[in-house]
Amino acid sequence: MHEPLATFIQHGQALAKERGLDWEFELDDEGKTDKGWNLTETAGGLPPVIYLRDLGHDDKTLQLLNTRLAERGELTLPKSALSQNWQSLIKAATCDQLLFRRNTPRHVASNIVRPLKVLATCARDLEPWQLTADVIREAVAIAKETQASGKLADLVLGVTKTVIDANHLAEACPLYPAVSVARLASSNLRKSRASKSKEQLLEDLEQRKRAERLPEKRAFWEIIRIIFTEPPKSFVDALRFAALKTMVICGLRVGEAILLPADWKRYRDYYDTNGRPAGELGGYSRSLLLRHFAEKQQSAQSDSTVLFETAQPIPEMFTEILSETLDDAVRITAPLRETLRLQVQTGRLLPWYQPSDLVPVTELYGRLTGNPFWLHMPVQTVDDFVNRYRQEFSPVVLDELARYQQELFNSPALSNKLDMAMYQYFNRLSVKESGPTLRHASGAEYTDKRKSWGEVFLRVDEIERYLADSVPTKLSDLKSLKLQSGELQTWELLFLTPKRSLAEERNDGITDIGRYYSVGMPETRLLGLALGEEKENRESLFERYGATNEDRKLTLKSHALRHLQNTELFRLGVADTIITKRFNRRSVAQSYEYDHRSLAEELDSIELPAEVEASLGSKASTVVRLIKAGKASGPMVASFKRIQQEEGDEAAFDFLKAESDGFHATPYGHCINSFTVDPCPKNLECFAGCRHLTATDMPEYRHHLETLEGRLQVALSEARSRSSSSVGRNNQIAHATIRLEAVRQLLATPAGELVFPDGPDLSLPAKTRSVLDD
Repeated sequence: MHEPLATFIQHGQALAKERGLDWEFELDDEGKTDKGWNLTETAGGLPPVIYLRDLGHDDKTLQLLNTRLAERGELTLPKSALSQNWQSLIKAATCDQLLFRRNTPRHVASNIVRPLKVLATCARDLEPWQLTADVIREAVAIAKETQASGKLADLVLGVTKTVIDANHLAEACPLYPAVSVARLASSNLRKSRASKSKEQLLEDLEQRKRAERLPEKRAFWEIIRIIFTEPPKSFVDALRFAALKTMVICGLRVGEAILLPADWKRYRDYYDTNGRPAGELGGYSRSLLLRHFAEKQQSAQSDSTVLFETAQPIPEMFTEILSETLDDAVRITAPLRETLRLQVQTGRLLPWYQPSDLVPVTELYGRLTGNPFWLHMPVQTVDDFVNRYRQEFSPVVLDELARYQQELFNSPALSNKLDMAMYQYFNRLSVKESGPTLRHASGAEYTDKRKSWGEVFLRVDEIERYLADSVPTKLSDLKSLKLQSGELQTWELLFLTPKRSLAEERNDGITDIGRYYSVGMPETRLLGLALGEEKENRESLFERYGATNEDRKLTLKSHALRHLQNTELFRLGVADTIITKRFNRRSVAQSYEYDHRSLAEELDSIELPAEVEASLGSKASTVVRLIKAGKASGPMVASFKRIQQEEGDEAAFDFLKAESDGFHATPYGHCINSFTVDPCPKNLECFAGCRHLTATDMPEYRHHLETLEGRLQVALSEARSRSSSSVGRNNQIAHATIRLEAVRQLLATPAGELVFPDGPDLSLPAKTRSVLDD
């Protein structure tokens, strides 16, 4: 074995031993096991529970790889466990990322384990230290086919760089520089600017930077219509609506939104230096703050599972709607919090009873399944209770339903049957070997072959034992969350949900949240599935509430809402320091990663004195804004700054007014030069070396230049491949070479700087020369 790989595996084994993890666990022929490692428990993390228990080939990768092998006439590979060395590498990488680097279980499973399995599948018979650049390229290509977004391919390249190369695990390292594959390259093909009209070029000023990170317009307005106007059809949908409203208003990440505490409301009072409320002086005496737990606040030494508490000020215009939304969410989830609080305090699953209590199954049915209907009733009566409950999700309606059924069941004048779903549930329960003993009211075992379920009782401690051993997926989330100082109990969270509430989510009924014993912490999937961001054969909010067939096909990325609010705050002129603080960022530079304003919007945000703008006119004012934003440079800009420094603003503005008639957006960058008398003599062939050309960082410009570079390379290759030695061929080669070098220099120039500072002024007409000139 390669020595660095052996050292890395020993490092992982030491970490596993320290945490009590069994390094060797038995796998079946496909590389799976029911045991494995509970990564969430090992890291002390939050649900959902994530396991490492599949060390076989990656299914989708194997399917595509076999298709390629079959096309080449090679033998296909069966689904099987990975080699022992690959298994050890994946285990070691898991321990390193989870226990040493303290990353979250979700990050380890999605961003480390899976891409390593993709590499291992594509490597076929090769061991980890035998990896080559060709294997990496094939893995990246297959990953791109597997996941159209390119994210999986990017992760494969990521583990190549951060795991394989960083620890020198392969003999051919470094592999990452040898793989010439762009990471997450944009797939948006745009029309060449060289073929656009003047009006189309001007429209490019309105194009947003990295617009693909913003929500698609139709999807955004449809989700706004849904969450603000549609009545929710289920309890869980009501929580989704509230969480999405909060994300729209506050720009929270999805993980921050779902972990909001029930005690979310904070206030800050404002006074002047004399102690008078600011409201008496024309300001605001009190502001509302949203208490939440910010993500990405950990330092290199901190634990990834610790929550960092902070508070976000809420603008006055959103105070009322946010208060109504979250206060209503607190109200409807109160029964779930009470159930979870009792379970945490008692350590029991059914805390409403004593362990020795005998409880009729008619009462336990709602506790165990969440279905409030245990008595057979007319459809109209059932629909009436369902519709009344969905109006406000009030527990009062559920209490009324329970009393109604019990009175109806006890009425001697009526012969009432139990609901068929209840019969089926307890019939299945009674035949299970691990199930609780059926008893009479006296406590004696119920042995009658034909059962009258209205007379059957269960002992509480026996049913609790059965639930703990046989239905672990429905156990409530009782483990507290770690804060920087202290703990947060799960029952203190806001968006608690009933676990596996099939009566509501699958059968279009309702869940008795006041009696159901299984309460879970919210997960990001609560919103990921709702927006169509994650696919799991469940309806998204678009599919369930969409107004048209086209609307029902829409999807939305939850993080796009954060990008949108960040951009809007920039567009409205909010200071970057305020934006940075609002979104809990560590540096202002991070906020500009979320800035998707168009160049026109950026320039509009730069204020000029009214009298200056009126004097200069719109075009010269645009040039001044470009200079202030650092988006333009060149001889004219240098002269402007020199005059401004030596003679003052007024003289500098007069210079611009006289010498610059505007800003020109060329297909290759920005140009500031006066074309008042004649147009550009070179027809804006800026990349020929003109000194006025300024580089820009707009992705559309770069995309066009990269396309032009490729075409020039092809033209140069074709010219060189011809056997002719004519003057025309030499001229073609010389012309293409000069242009190709110029384009490459333009691509390499940082934004806002001159590309050819010492180049000729191509805006000037060529001088007429005679045979007498030297």
